[in-house]
Formats: sequence, structure tokens, C-alpha cells
Amino acid sequence: MKILMVDDDVEITKAVEAIITTTGHDFQFTNDPRDGLKLIREQNHDMVFLDLSMPELSGIDIINDLAKDGTIKEKKIVVMTASASGDEMLDSLVELGVHSFLRKPVDIDAILDKIEEAGSS
Repeated sequence: MKILMVDDDVEITKAVEAIITTTGHDFQFTNDPRDGLKLIREQNHDMVFLDLSMPELSGIDIINDLAKDGTIKEKKIVVMTASASGDEMLDSLVELGVHSFLRKPVDIDAILDKIEEAGSS
């Protein structure tokens, strides 16, 4: 499975990369949200893990951009948030086309579960 992670936290992306690549998946990440939007649009990933809170261009900005032309419905995007985002806001993102969400701090097993879930659907 080809997986992309867009998160401005270098430590998180490096840690997830170390684990995901040992499971045999093709894992790519960027810590720059603008590059992340470009990668989501230009490459065909099976799943995208997207941080909601990033400087300059937030995950919500990326989701809204992808929703404008319907691209979001073609992607399996799992949003990750450390904020106290309410369930209503997260549910509205799912209604826009986001696959699902995880709350930070994210347990690696939860990430692996999402990958397994996506692979079986």
C-alpha cells in the first residue's frame, strides 16, 4: 500500500516512517503542507494521514481545497488532530469526504489499524 503522511512535526513523521516501512508499505512523508497538497493531488496514494494543525496551510485548508473540485472523494484521508476539536467539526470533515480521524497523541497501533482497514475495503 502507498501511504503519505503530511505533518509539520518531524519527530512524528520519522517515527511513523520507521514503523510503517518495516510492515512492507511504501511510505512517503512531507513536513511542508504545501508540498503535501501537491503530493495528494499529483500522486496516487492508497491512504493519506493529514495533520489538521500546521502553520501557513492547515489540514482544514487542504481538505477545503480538495473538496472544491471533488478530489477529496477520490482519496482515503485520515485526519489527525491534537486540538480539542469537537466531534461536530470532525464529523463535518467526514461529510466533506474525509475517510476518518485519529486524535493525537496517536498510538502507532491505531495508525496500523487504519491502514489494515483501508486495505480490506
